[in-house]
Amino acid sequence: MTTGALYLLLTVGAGALSAVVLAAPGALLPAAAGLALIGTLAGSIQQALEDARGRLPAAVTFLVAASGVTVLGIGGAFWALVVGVLLRLVLVRRGVAS
Repeated sequence: MTTGALYLLLTVGAGALSAVVLAAPGALLPAAAGLALIGTLAGSIQQALEDARGRLPAAVTFLVAASGVTVLGIGGAFWALVVGVLLRLVLVRRGVAS
């Protein structure tokens, strides 16, 4: 009995919440999601740039991914990985990073 009543209450609440979300301006939800991810982004960037030897490849990888470049129909995330790995290999070969 209690479970059924709870489901009914959640149904009414979900309908009301859906109406509020649909009435919100279009850019509000992506903005809220972006704000919610700021802590995760900051922690990830801090961890990626912590090691001095991998700092430059990590920063360049992030910048290429953030640029949104598309080459041959392939998105920026792929090219960021390619550029980051190649830069890391060049630095290791030159003895700058290990």
